[in-house]
This record gives sequence, structure tokens and C-alpha cells, in this order.
Amino acid sequence: MKLFISLRPKIAGGGANAFAYNFAKWIKKNNKEYKTVRNILHADKAIIIADKADINKVQKAKNKGCFVIHRLDEYFEQIESEYRRRKHQKIIELNRLADVTVYQSNFVFSNVHPYLKTNRYKIILNGADPELFHPAPESGEYIGHVSWGVDTKKRLDILYKFIIEHPDQKFLLIGRHKESPYNFDLSNVILKGVVKRKKLPRYYRMMKMLYFPSENDPCPNTVIEAILSGVPICYNPAGGTIELVKNCGEQLDNVKVLLENLTDYHSRCSARKDLYFDQVFERYLNV
Repeated sequence: MKLFISLRPKIAGGGANAFAYNFAKWIKKNNKEYKTVRNILHADKAIIIADKADINKVQKAKNKGCFVIHRLDEYFEQIESEYRRRKHQKIIELNRLADVTVYQSNFVFSNVHPYLKTNRYKIILNGADPELFHPAPESGEYIGHVSWGVDTKKRLDILYKFIIEHPDQKFLLIGRHKESPYNFDLSNVILKGVVKRKKLPRYYRMMKMLYFPSENDPCPNTVIEAILSGVPICYNPAGGTIELVKNCGEQLDNVKVLLENLTDYHSRCSARKDLYFDQVFERYLNV
């Protein structure tokens, strides 16, 4: 069986990029039935990620019998920039060709489904590689933050305010923080910038907590990777993050509770198996 994934992953980055990288890697290592191909016209099954596909080629592949899965990790708004409006219009057009739509969380389903109204869909949360992301014997010493973007929904303003208000804490920031309007070059902050995917696990294991104020985030890989690394999450309840965290963290306004009970939350994270990506990808192949 030949499988096409519509996004070719880069060596760094999160979101759909991490999903495509993990899926292709897992197929190669663990599933002898499937082989990935770079041309959708040669595929028996295709996973189309958001708007990342040529509509005409998807139509031609369907005409040849290709089964199309449309993976959506999006947030639609009534008023959007021209870029997002065009992106979401293309998603709607591509979705008309999908045999099954996979929403990345219940949050994505409730937000995006009214625009598509497809009858065949699944809700499948993301996963991560437990061989890479696994707990350290003990919690780290840093409050961490990982983000590959600096747009307003990342709420770096909340992060910056939290750091300023907690000079007694040490912070480890991974991502494009230097590109933001906030000066994170502070005495209690280590700025590592963008790091390659294979180096991420060691930084997670240096953390005692992930501070994650992003709002309306559909299904953040960062949160999954942190939990599998034994790192509890202090999170914004607006979005899909709450579906991933479950009992492995607290909302932003309960950060004190989390900081006072880190050992307990570390143990809860270490017990999580439901976020292993072999379970996630098997569900995709069985759609």
C-alpha cells in the first residue's frame, strides 16, 4: 500500500511539520504494509494536511482510486487576514474531495466543522515519539516555553509578564522569542532560539514545568512532547490544549498549585501512554 503525506517536513518546527516528520519516520520503521511516496498520483491512500496540496492533483488521484484523508489542525475566525481567508477557502475546497476528515481535537471539530459540514469524520489527537520524549528520573530546574511562532495567539505578552513577576524562577525559552516585540533577554532567562527536532528532548528534560499561554491552539505538539517528557503544563484553557493535558497540569491562574506539587504532576505525566504516536498513526491507517 502506497501512502502520500502532503507536507514534506523540515528539520525544525512544530505543528503539522512535526506530524508529517513523525508519521513518515514511523511508517518507515514500524509498518511493512505501507510505503510512503512523494507523488499523490502513485498513492493508494493520501493524508492531506490542511491546505498543503494541489487541488487538481488530489482530484486526479481520487479519479484513480486514491482514498483521501483530510487532516485539520486549524482555527477559523469570522474576521481574518487575507492570507488566512485564502488558506481557509482552499481547505474548504480540498475538503470536498476528502473521503474522511480528521479533526485534531474536539476544539477543532466544534470550530471548523460548521464550515465544512462533512458527514464522515474522526477526532484523533496528536501523538509524539516516546523513544525521544521520555521523562528524566527527576524534574528539571527551569520553567520552559517552546514556540515556533510569535503571532498574537501565542500570547507572549502573558509569558513576558509572568517572567517579570517571577524573578526568583529560572526560565528556558526555545523558539523565535528574539523575533517578538518583547525583550526576553533577561537575567533569569536562557534563550536557546530555534533548535533541531532531535535536540528538543534534552531541553524538555531540563524543565520542571511548561508555561503555555497560547490561546485557541488546536492541538499543540509542544504540550504532547512536554507531557511525555514528564513535564507538567500550566496552560491557557481557551483552545484544544485542555484535551491533551487532562490531569497533567493546571490552568494559568492555578500556577501556584502546580509549582507547589511538581513531584505529583511529574508522576502523572510519566504515567501517560495515550499520547504515544504509534497509537495515533494506527488510527489514521485504519480510517
